[in-house]
Amino acid sequence: MKTITHTNPNGKTVQVSVGENVTIGENAIIGEDSYIGENAIIGPHSTIGSHLTIGRNATIGEYANIVDGSHVGSYSTIGENVTIYENAIIREHATIGKNAIIREHASIGKNATIGKNSYIVRDAIVGQDATIAPGSIVCSK
Repeated sequence: MKTITHTNPNGKTVQVSVGENVTIGENAIIGEDSYIGENAIIGPHSTIGSHLTIGRNATIGEYANIVDGSHVGSYSTIGENVTIYENAIIREHATIGKNAIIREHASIGKNATIGKNSYIVRDAIVGQDATIAPGSIVCSK
């Protein structure tokens, strides 16, 4: 683990902790005090907020937006143009399909799959090994 200085396309310089072999795509924006695990891939034009964690071997697609305080587990895949709001938790080996929206404080379980264009509401919990069909809306309690 090392701390690097990353200059975002907007000119802001931040300190980010990264593991070995991390790839940060062109024009990606990384927030301060974030942690990116080894072998993670951050796609071009993505925005990674402050004070969050991206686990090892995670892949973040192009134009994804992960907001402050969230967690993406190791070996997870976040598709293109996905938005993950504040303090959401994506557990290990989860897959989030392209254009999905995960709202604040939602929790996606280990090995869960969220289909493309799905919407997971605030505070919703998607359990371990769950599969959510494309275009679904998941409500809380």
